[in-house]
Amino acid sequence: MVLTTREKCIIAISHAMILYSASMRNEENPGHKSVIDFILKNIPQELKSEVSMELIDDIFEFISNSKMELS
Repeated sequence: MVLTTREKCIIAISHAMILYSASMRNEENPGHKSVIDFILKNIPQELKSEVSMELIDDIFEFISNSKMELS
């Protein structure tokens, strides 16, 4: 199964959010960038056409409302 460009974008945004969160916890956020700036800087160029504020908001809402348990 091959991932679509949109699916790849969703994964990349999710990954950037995780990295941002980790850097904030470790106080390693140089320049105190916003999460949006961080995401846009770290998304591969070939996926940027898929990025929108609505998609970022949807992913952030999903992650925030999901209860994930470590096994």
